[in-house]
Amino acid sequence: MPSISIRAVILASLAVLGVDILSGMVLTQMFGGPSFDSGLTDEQIRSAYQVLLQDVRYLTFGLILGTASTVLGGYLAARLARNMPYFNALAFGVLGLLISTIGSGDLPTWFKVVGLLLTLPAALLGGHFAKLQMSKPVS
Repeated sequence: MPSISIRAVILASLAVLGVDILSGMVLTQMFGGPSFDSGLTDEQIRSAYQVLLQDVRYLTFGLILGTASTVLGGYLAARLARNMPYFNALAFGVLGLLISTIGSGDLPTWFKVVGLLLTLPAALLGGHFAKLQMSKPVS
């Protein structure tokens, strides 16, 4: 079994979680979702999010940013592990798949399917970028 650094995978996952939360907040504000200081009731906030989840532009930008953050996570997992970059990036991607499957909630089916299909390739791409950078000679 290849040496997978659990520490690297968890740290990369936490970093990506932070990036995803921030990008989600920005997207919500960009596309007219409820603001966090608006004083809306829980029901009004849920209703506003249901409308937002039908906006294809919002979902598309979310998919793009989510895929980019997955590339970042694969990169971080590979760099933090310092060895076996592809296996560590893949471990990050598998953990991401598990979390995405559990937490996808009310998202449209097309969004869930595309997101799941992009997760492992994006994580491995991040691992590839890390491997390329680690193999460069130090100047």
